[in-house]
Amino acid sequence: MANVLLCLVLGQLILIPLAHKWQLDLKIVSASGLVIGLIVGCVLAVASRYYDLALWTRVLASGVLIMTLATWALLARFYRDPERVPPVGDDLIVSPADGTIKYIKHLAPGELPVSVKHGKEMAVSEPLREILADQGGYLIGISMTFLDVHVIRAAIKGTLTHFEHIDGCFLSLKRADALYRNERVLEVIKNDRYAVGLVQIASRLVRRIVAYTREGEQLDLGQRIGMIKLGSQADVILPKTDGLRLLIKTGDRVYAGVSILAGIGQMRLSSLDTVSSTSSALPQVTIGEPSVA
Repeated sequence: MANVLLCLVLGQLILIPLAHKWQLDLKIVSASGLVIGLIVGCVLAVASRYYDLALWTRVLASGVLIMTLATWALLARFYRDPERVPPVGDDLIVSPADGTIKYIKHLAPGELPVSVKHGKEMAVSEPLREILADQGGYLIGISMTFLDVHVIRAAIKGTLTHFEHIDGCFLSLKRADALYRNERVLEVIKNDRYAVGLVQIASRLVRRIVAYTREGEQLDLGQRIGMIKLGSQADVILPKTDGLRLLIKTGDRVYAGVSILAGIGQMRLSSLDTVSSTSSALPQVTIGEPSVA
């Protein structure tokens, strides 16, 4: 029992600080730490029946085993690719990535889209300016952690009219210049009414961004279009077309291919302050956990 308790405590002491550092869900990490600690504790208890292990040996061995199992569990969660059922409806704009809405920025007509990191703003893509045309729009930032699914999906049904893959040097996304220097992919998906821009930004631990589609390809709503390998950020650029309703707010959890960022209706939003009050205008739209086929 002492070995099990030792590993349960070590599991929390090792994983909780990492969860804080990487901004992971504490409930998931804590529960995983308990399960991993229990498994390692049972292994250590069996080993202690045959070997007289000193305390420092048990602590060291337990720490190594906990980190090994935690790494495998993290990779298994990161590389999962669940089936998703996109919502049914016309003119729906869904989230391209799993994560948390970090910011929603109102873009004035003619303003160049920017991403925001620690209060510093910088332009992310000159070619994406044409999406906004003369009507302005919105820039939505989605922050992803290692625990999120990292498969990127099409935000709308349409044609991939622009694709640009820019190699980078993998800086921490906490650095203000990371948005310019990290590996990133710029995409524009266009239908017969409007276009949506997507900027995938890699962090310093990312090996690469993998694309599943090519420029000129026809995409379905929620179709897999790529994957960012390890922690990252995805920005969505929406034009302020007639009747556009934003259906999310800062801090919301979203899921790729199923959570609806915006819809096109008869009422046109005049400011971000009216977003929450108009979300009921689309009664068939549900924001929350993804449907799994």
